[in-house]
Amino acid sequence: MRRLSTLVAVLAVLLLGGAGAALADAPFRVDERITDRAGVLDAAQARQVAEAIDRLRAEDSTDLYIVFVESFDGARGQQWADATAELSQLGTDQVLLAVAVDDRVYGVSFDEGFRLSQSETDRIRTDDVEPRLAANDWSGAAIALADGLRSGGGGGVPVSALIFGAMVVAGGGWYLLYRRRRKSHADPSPVDPVPRDEFSDVATDDLNYRASSALIEVDDAVRTSEQELAAARAHFGDEAVAGFGAALEESRAEMLAAFEIRQRLDDDEPEDEPAQRAMYADIIRTCRAADERLDAQTESFDQLRDLEARAPEYVAGLGTRLDTVAARLPRAETGWTTLQDRYAATALEPVAGNLDQARQLLDVARTEVAEARTELTDAGAAVAVVSGRAAEDAITEAETLLGGVPRLEAELGDAATRISVSRVEVEQDLAEARSVVAAGDPGGLAPLVARAEAALTAADQATNAPRPDPIAALRLLDHAGTALDQGLDQARAAQDRTRRAAAALDQALFTARSAVAAASDFITTRRGGVGSQARTRLAEAQRHLRQASDGDDPVRALREAQQADALAQQALQLAQSDVSQWSSQWPPSGRSGRHGIDLGSLILGGILSGGLGGGFGGGGGGFGGGHSPGSFGGSATRGRRGGGGRF
Repeated sequence: MRRLSTLVAVLAVLLLGGAGAALADAPFRVDERITDRAGVLDAAQARQVAEAIDRLRAEDSTDLYIVFVESFDGARGQQWADATAELSQLGTDQVLLAVAVDDRVYGVSFDEGFRLSQSETDRIRTDDVEPRLAANDWSGAAIALADGLRSGGGGGVPVSALIFGAMVVAGGGWYLLYRRRRKSHADPSPVDPVPRDEFSDVATDDLNYRASSALIEVDDAVRTSEQELAAARAHFGDEAVAGFGAALEESRAEMLAAFEIRQRLDDDEPEDEPAQRAMYADIIRTCRAADERLDAQTESFDQLRDLEARAPEYVAGLGTRLDTVAARLPRAETGWTTLQDRYAATALEPVAGNLDQARQLLDVARTEVAEARTELTDAGAAVAVVSGRAAEDAITEAETLLGGVPRLEAELGDAATRISVSRVEVEQDLAEARSVVAAGDPGGLAPLVARAEAALTAADQATNAPRPDPIAALRLLDHAGTALDQGLDQARAAQDRTRRAAAALDQALFTARSAVAAASDFITTRRGGVGSQARTRLAEAQRHLRQASDGDDPVRALREAQQADALAQQALQLAQSDVSQWSSQWPPSGRSGRHGIDLGSLILGGILSGGLGGGFGGGGGGFGGGHSPGSFGGSATRGRRGGGGRF
């Protein structure tokens, strides 16, 4: 096979260049490390080149062959050098430099597995060899190549260049310093690009503390104002306190907005420091606005109540109100006993200590009212009002606590009536979810089904226990129903996507297969001129097409097929561009082969190597980068690289 490759390479040379050109040399097998058919080296120069070759071989076992001829007969330098290297059976550590002195063209041929990279050999060729060839320094070019290969292309940097570089760096630094000083003199007060506000100088931790304190303060203010407003409403009626109630509602809304910001700061989604600072500032400003609105009503509210001026009436009213609230205590105790007999302790936890706390507050209120009555006579109205205010707050809170018991009783009864309806809804959603899971579960409903089934069981236990907890049961059903609703919505959307994808998949696979086949055929039949980008796109297109054909998920398969189609189209466009560029450069001498053989078509089709590609598993060597038929094997078994051109 190797002999056949060599023979085909020679045949290609003869067909393309002709065997009888007068002053041209066809590629040939070199026997000596220095071949000077052009007669450009004298004895001393040849000896110097030989010594450089010997040093290279001694230091890193690289053999260098030098060939000087008069003409390559129109062939490109690297093509001629590669063909000669193939005919000479040069190996991995053997390099050939070929120079056509009359054509002023040269080529360097390296094995694909040569120890230096393409970029390193290119640097040696362009920096060390080519300038000397241009100066007709034939021996110097050969010696420079040998020395460059020996040092690995690391020729170092001249001292003059280092000095110049240092001067440039120093000069550049002086210039920047000069510009900076000029700017500072011209603009002594630069504008700060960062916007500043009242919190710019406050540390983030301090800002966090201020925001938390503001929330606590405004919450206390709103709660206190609610109690005061309730007392005023009890004395003066709804109409008299309507304005204060409106102001309180606005402040409460702002307070809740501030708490919402705080909750976003405390959730599982972290914010960066600038965002945190902005949110802390918003909390402080919002709380401040709510607080200031309440403060603006203080004077009017105090004038309304004017407790000191009517202290006797105020204290008497407190006594009447205390008796009214205390009269509610026995009824609340009876209701509480009934609740304890009917419902689970967990259902009663929200009001479990209400009655005891209400009794304590009513006792406090009695003591304060009694002291206020005494103080009206002994200490004066101002002191009596202080005791009266304490009694009033205690009565208001006791009233709230006592009201919690019948409110909870009503809520538990309402929850019990809602359970049956809620359970039916959950069972319906659960049945639909089970059918979706049985059909393939496109939306991932299985975990939700399991949780809903567990919630139904827990709700039944909470409902059917000797002492039930209707609110807990209703909460379980509500959570299960909400989760199932959301899961079913996602599953329906997934089913819709699957149906649409399945409907479109057949056509997408057809167009993808067509595009992949077209690109594959084009590249296979023109692989001699097609580069790696087109081949990469085609390989990826084929991979995506396989995944589209083998998958059982229509949505994913459709996505893979569309990707395969797009990549195949890109591969075809890139391959067409490569072939167009290859065709503009072939044949190198402007003519085709003799005897009716279209050598360019053989190379473009990969039948003979020499283009960008090669045969199956790679390509052999020969003229023009190795014109030989492909055979089984890896690319390391043949092929050379290098460079060249005019000088």
